[in-house]
Amino acid sequence: MKKQDELNLKFYKKIGPFNEIGYILDSSNALGEYKKLNFIQVLPKIVIIDLINTISLIQNNQPYDLDFLNSAEEFSVFDVVFSSPYFSIDGYQTIHLNDFKILLQEWLSFRNL
Repeated sequence: MKKQDELNLKFYKKIGPFNEIGYILDSSNALGEYKKLNFIQVLPKIVIIDLINTISLIQNNQPYDLDFLNSAEEFSVFDVVFSSPYFSIDGYQTIHLNDFKILLQEWLSFRNL
């Protein structure tokens, strides 16, 4: 089972008025704090890749850029932190880092289809 299905998240593509492709992560049916994961849809691919790499560093107990989340403009709307082994949004331990990494990889793959 895919992580997106396990968390009740849906991935959609839509065509805009100028034939541009938009990507939507629908978290309306997600349970609890997983609803907050819809912010992933606004992240550029490079930020997603950096986030996956940073999670890998954390999982391997390696040094990582502590200011990464503060320096990415896309995170400025939220209070997001790595609180190993969780990724926290607005003070809530939202998702385990292992699950978050898998979800980000699924989202990246979806966007690359």
